[in-house]
Amino acid sequence: MWLLFVLLPLAGLLAVDIGAFLWWARRSQLLNSGVPTTGEVVRINITVTHHVDTATRLSSSSTTIRPVVRFTTQTGELITASPMRSAVDKLLIPGDPVKIRYSAGNPMRCVVDQRGAKQGTVPMLAGLVFLNIFLIGFASMGGRIAGELQSDDQPPTPPPIARGLGQPAGSGTGSRTTSPTPLPAATATGAWSAADGALTVTVVKVVNAGGNVSLTFSVHDGAAASVTLPIFSNFTATDGQGNSYTAQPLAPISVPAGGTVSETLTLDQTVPTSARSLKVAWAHVFSQDLALNGSITVTGVPLPHHSD
Repeated sequence: MWLLFVLLPLAGLLAVDIGAFLWWARRSQLLNSGVPTTGEVVRINITVTHHVDTATRLSSSSTTIRPVVRFTTQTGELITASPMRSAVDKLLIPGDPVKIRYSAGNPMRCVVDQRGAKQGTVPMLAGLVFLNIFLIGFASMGGRIAGELQSDDQPPTPPPIARGLGQPAGSGTGSRTTSPTPLPAATATGAWSAADGALTVTVVKVVNAGGNVSLTFSVHDGAAASVTLPIFSNFTATDGQGNSYTAQPLAPISVPAGGTVSETLTLDQTVPTSARSLKVAWAHVFSQDLALNGSITVTGVPLPHHSD
């Protein structure tokens, strides 16, 4: 059994190394021998994955950003595809021109040919080296711990017993000390919205897990051009006591023309229990439709509490 402490991390390390090498090889091949052309970013696909810790009831989310580009091959074929992931993905917005290299035999296999994308392999390789060192160290430590556990024949020490007042030592009765069970997250659902012309931003869900607040937005773009709501240095949330917050992830919310996108943002600081509502705002909204290049604010967003 103790071998599992060593073999499982090493097996995971081998799988990660093989996957990273294959990704690097395919991408390098396209950059070196792919057919060059120029395309345009037509939309940004944003995938949000939610995680809930069953022990603490705290939630977190991760965001994957994949641009979709359109370009014409040497044979005149119009291709719409999602390039291999690169370091410039978070910097692209719909309408941006991009240099593309694609496979002549399969144009759907393509990569963004920009200096930033090539340099993106450097931090990736540095992170991979760090991961290798960490997993090897973890496997070594796991082997030592497993060996010590296997050689330890002493039975586990029973937990202490909290005796009541006046109860003599050695009595067989008593009550065990237990930790309080954490409360589940408080949730409010509804539709708190604001509109700016053809753009409508609606808060449809608020989750408050011990002051860690997440907001789920539904953003509808009824205009004839796509719209982008940047987060970094643009999004703010303010509670009724005047405390201000930013949010994660920092990736912008991009909505295609006539489309609706759902996104969840988590405030960067704990909200006090005395706060009862929020005002959320974007200082700038960007679009090729100049009528949408302004700001938008949603007021009266409630903060749910278990005491309510």
